[in-house]
Formats: sequence, structure tokens, C-alpha cells
Amino acid sequence: MNDLERLGGPEAVRGHIEAFVSRVFDDFIIGFQFANSDKQRVIEHETTFALRHLSGGRHGYSGRPLHQVHKPRRINRGQFRRRLAILRTVLGERGVPPDIIDRWVEHEQGMMNLVVDGTDCVPQADPSRKADPES
Repeated sequence: MNDLERLGGPEAVRGHIEAFVSRVFDDFIIGFQFANSDKQRVIEHETTFALRHLSGGRHGYSGRPLHQVHKPRRINRGQFRRRLAILRTVLGERGVPPDIIDRWVEHEQGMMNLVVDGTDCVPQADPSRKADPES
């Protein structure tokens, strides 16, 4: 039995994705990234993307390549990690078995370099600048 079957099929996965996308859209840290996005469209793409890996590749993903969609948004690593934390939290709250959560999050983690712009959530310190003793 694959993870999709263990979760109860595509409709059950869609329910998890709807809860996840709603939480992401409302998140005070990364929600701004979705200000001009169509929530239902995001749910559709997230669902088909999840179905593909949860089924072991038996379901197709027909959206644009991830790097084309996400690179213009200038998503940094911290924002990406926030998304993963929300995914893990929502799946846990919805009773998804821990082993499936781990595989799901690991799969998503593997997409980081296709999605992020290469920066972290805080700028790197300039080693040539001395710290201001007054601050």
C-alpha cells in the first residue's frame, strides 16, 4: 500500500492540501507571497503535485516547472523552511501518520533549490565591517 492509499485517496489528500494552503495564505510570515494568487488554483497545483509523489508517480503533475513559477517571487530559504514547518504542523494536526509526514516533508525539502532565490532570511554579515560598540 502506498502513502496515497494509506491516506485514503485523492480526496483525503485534497483536504490536507486545502487546510495547508489556507494556513499558508493566512500566515503572518509568508502569506504576503500569496497576496495576488488564486487560492483554488494553488490548491489544485499543490494537490496534483502531492498526488504524484504520494502515489509513487502514478498521478501526473501538469503545472509549469517549479523554478519558472517560484524564482520570480524571490522566495528565500527561511520562507521556504516556514512553508515546510506549516506543512508538517498541518499534517500532524490532521492525523497523518508520522512516517508519511516525514517522507512528504523530505520530498518537499528536495525541491528547495528549484524554488528559492539562494538567499537566506537575513543578510550575511559583512566581515569587513566592525560592530558598532555604541549599539
